[in-house]
Amino acid sequence: MKLIDKILEDFSILEDVNASEVDDFQNPIHIIRLKEVMASYGIQDEVINPIIRTITEQDDEGGLDDDEKEKAEKMGLTHLGRGSYGKEGKPPTHKAQDGKLVKVDTDTGKEPEKDDSGKLEPDDFNPEKTNYLGVGKDDSEVEKEEPKLKKLSDKTKQTQTEMVNQLDTVIENETNEGSKKATGVLKDNWSKFVNAETQEERVEAVKQMVDYGLLARNQAGGKGARKVYITSNASGVPYKHFMGAAGNAITQAISDIIDDEGLEVDMRNSSADRALADLSGKHNEAGVVALIDSSDENQKAYDELRAKYRELGGSDEEAHNQNQTAANMIKESLPDNSTITGAIQVGGIGGKELMSRYGIDEKVDPTDMIVQYKDSDGSDKIMKISAKIYSNPNDITMKNSGTKTAGVDYLGKEIGQSIDSKLGELRKSNNYQELGISDEEQKNRKRSFRESYMKLFGDGMLKLSKTPEGEKRLVQMWKDVHGCGHDVHTLIVNKKTGESQIKPPEHYCSPKPPFNVTYDGGKIVINLETQTDAFVQIDCKTEMKSSPKLLFKHKVKRKK
Repeated sequence: MKLIDKILEDFSILEDVNASEVDDFQNPIHIIRLKEVMASYGIQDEVINPIIRTITEQDDEGGLDDDEKEKAEKMGLTHLGRGSYGKEGKPPTHKAQDGKLVKVDTDTGKEPEKDDSGKLEPDDFNPEKTNYLGVGKDDSEVEKEEPKLKKLSDKTKQTQTEMVNQLDTVIENETNEGSKKATGVLKDNWSKFVNAETQEERVEAVKQMVDYGLLARNQAGGKGARKVYITSNASGVPYKHFMGAAGNAITQAISDIIDDEGLEVDMRNSSADRALADLSGKHNEAGVVALIDSSDENQKAYDELRAKYRELGGSDEEAHNQNQTAANMIKESLPDNSTITGAIQVGGIGGKELMSRYGIDEKVDPTDMIVQYKDSDGSDKIMKISAKIYSNPNDITMKNSGTKTAGVDYLGKEIGQSIDSKLGELRKSNNYQELGISDEEQKNRKRSFRESYMKLFGDGMLKLSKTPEGEKRLVQMWKDVHGCGHDVHTLIVNKKTGESQIKPPEHYCSPKPPFNVTYDGGKIVINLETQTDAFVQIDCKTEMKSSPKLLFKHKVKRKK
């Protein structure tokens, strides 16, 4: 039996899939289940995702790009479903293949015979050497293949250009320099995306918009159901401005790039999206702990999280396999001849509980789990681990801190006390939690609060960077953010590829001044530009049901 037949057979007998609807891939649950079955055969995301994209495009639109659709219409051809084109009531004369029309045998409606000698068996499935249907490629084809640019019709380009040009009025009327700049970045890069001549240009445009925090999206429902939204960083730009019929196709293409490039963006504020994003980290922590120490308590906690994750549309089997890889790596990193005696998940239990039970100060110690073991001489030891699971391991939130005492905690009493004393006044004058205000007013107040607070914090950091004593304080802040001095290993799981890394406790902890501090109206960046590609970016997150928070992200510059 061919691999594709085995996959479809397994898929058809799942409880939430009706065997008569195996060809219906417009159902998001079916897409999720199909991905899980494919993953169970060891097929990686870089192979699965293009297959899913091809299937859903063929079901919905016939798999043709805009120019080819216009060509089909001029030829009098109609989309007959499953990528077939022809006259109504007659056998199809053309098929959609790689976004273009291809003639088929008019008697049978099938594609011309192909040489199947290159077909691979499941054990030989190698995404480096095959196309997405498992047909073998030769080495020259693999080397020459480049990302394909899905062309837009002239009509789509015109519509999008008209929408983008409307942003000139928004920019002209915007009084806040930070928002004016952000909207300008949105305008320039959306236009660059629409008019791109290469896929590389589109990727660059998306990365620029992500860097400026201009994009958010939903997550529930699987990749094919995701949409992109414009964030409040571009004040005065309603996301529906870009949501016409053509816009939906474009925003899906942007979402695909976010996935393919492993970019991190905020989730839009739907309860399902927030819950799934939150569960991703908890699934990882609970899973790794249970796979290291399968006690009844650990296994019960993990089983409950796995069930919730599946309910929200998460790919549980894929996440479970990633947890297994991470657990094995932790075991292998322990000293030789060690014996594991237990594992505990401590992330999320609360600061007071952490201190009373384990002596962990959450402000400076990022421990999420503890592995207990006996070393070769029988002594009891522990390994503290901070768990990070991201699509882009070069963009990781190291610390999530409340703002109430953040000035003193991170910048010292002399400068930080003044910042902390103004927090209440800023929250009162920009009360985005006030009941009854409009969405637009709430968005404006959030933006005003973030910019005012971050300017205070940025000015304080800039002042510190000017003196030797201040530099020492910034070094200490860097170390506190990364948990230095508390013997904590950092586990990094790439949820896009499944790759795991474990960094030793002092991996991030040898910064050498001088620091370069910059503030652009939205985020603060502190980096060691002359010495390393790494830097810390500080963002302020406003929340409706709690006080604002600071996010400290460790980032690595992209190679040019």
